[in-house]
Amino acid sequence: MERVSFGKILTKDSIVILHSEDKKTAFDQLVAKVSDLAHLDRDVVSRLVWKRENMMPTGVGQGLGLPHIRVERMDAPVIVVGVCANAITDYQTQDGEPVRVIVFIAADDADQEGYLSLLSSVSGKMRNADLIAEILENITKPAQILKLLQD
Repeated sequence: MERVSFGKILTKDSIVILHSEDKKTAFDQLVAKVSDLAHLDRDVVSRLVWKRENMMPTGVGQGLGLPHIRVERMDAPVIVVGVCANAITDYQTQDGEPVRVIVFIAADDADQEGYLSLLSSVSGKMRNADLIAEILENITKPAQILKLLQD
């Protein structure tokens, strides 16, 4: 399988401005959006993401949270980028810093290679403090955030 660039999967619906102050509320908003875009049951998505999170928190550092789940029988991967108006301080990150951008990935359970490739693409692009800062500077302009992520 070819290397997946996650920017190609994003649409204008993929960018969500989050006004939550804690991880649970942020996740609730992201679960709702992912469920809608992927036509999945919200309870299933929520259960999967919290199961993953309880095994190992997805706060990778530098202001980035990277929750990711695999779901049975998904047609195509769905990625939602949550930009946090408020720093999420209870996220449990590797560097102890609050999270400001959360990239939520839901992909098909059957395509392990595609899933790992997608995760690698997101991680490679997003582990960049300058990009995170630029995204936050454009928090009122989702279309500009989308452009930054697709470049």
